[in-house]
Amino acid sequence: MVNVALGLLLGGWGVAACGRGDAVQADVEDVVVEVGDSALTVSDVVKRIPHGIAPADSAALFNSIVDGWMEQMLLTDIGRDNIDDMAEIERMVAQYRKKLIVASYRRSLRASHRWSVPEDSIRRYFRANSQSLILERPVMKGLYVKIPADASRLADIRRWMMTATPDAIDNLERYGLTDAIEYSFFEDKWTDWDIVARQIPYRFPDPDIFVATKQNFETTYGGMTYLLHISSYLPSGEVMPYEVAAPLIAERLEVEAGQKYERQLIAGLYAKARKEGRLRDYRKPQQSAPSPGTEKEKI
Repeated sequence: MVNVALGLLLGGWGVAACGRGDAVQADVEDVVVEVGDSALTVSDVVKRIPHGIAPADSAALFNSIVDGWMEQMLLTDIGRDNIDDMAEIERMVAQYRKKLIVASYRRSLRASHRWSVPEDSIRRYFRANSQSLILERPVMKGLYVKIPADASRLADIRRWMMTATPDAIDNLERYGLTDAIEYSFFEDKWTDWDIVARQIPYRFPDPDIFVATKQNFETTYGGMTYLLHISSYLPSGEVMPYEVAAPLIAERLEVEAGQKYERQLIAGLYAKARKEGRLRDYRKPQQSAPSPGTEKEKI
């Protein structure tokens, strides 16, 4: 039932074919193994081998792929003759195939259209739904610096960060950032707590407690000093500021626009299919529900 090519048994061309992953030309179609009416070729196997792996690993992977293919084909071939409910399996396969086609088509529809949501639509949505747009984490405004712990002007940087007046920020940006590794100025925009906290190697306590009790924070780790100044904050549970909510609203409205477009397109496809006679729906219009106190007609 299984015919294995002589070259594979000897191991010679199998190793040579995969010595460099891309050593086999695309037009090589030597059959490696056959199971019933199905055949596996060298190019089929080589396509599944990553480029650049060592020759020994490539040869081992080549043979592993062939062995896996033989096992799958043999068990499928034998199982087909020994499973009683093959009709149900075929039905499930056909149903799954239809679902894959539909899902792929829907993805292509969404990918082919991009909706730009007008600013006035976003603001209108925010005014109507702001009470449901609640912060899950604090947002804050302030400054963040990462700098070597032995930086020459660390004391000045610390002082400028702690006061964070316009003059202090000007001095910080003019003279204090020469050795800085990272610097973030977010005094003018609300910033999610997680965006800043992820940059600092420190196990923070409850974020809401932290932002409420710490205006200035400093920690040193791995030869680096991290400084954070919080000028203002909003705790979790508060209504989102518009600038925080706007991107979320835009994404939501884009999804809704895409869904509306898809519904309209599918309705058009239904109408076209009915007109062409490819869709024939023999269902009767649903009868209205009986009035209270009346007996529903028995079928």
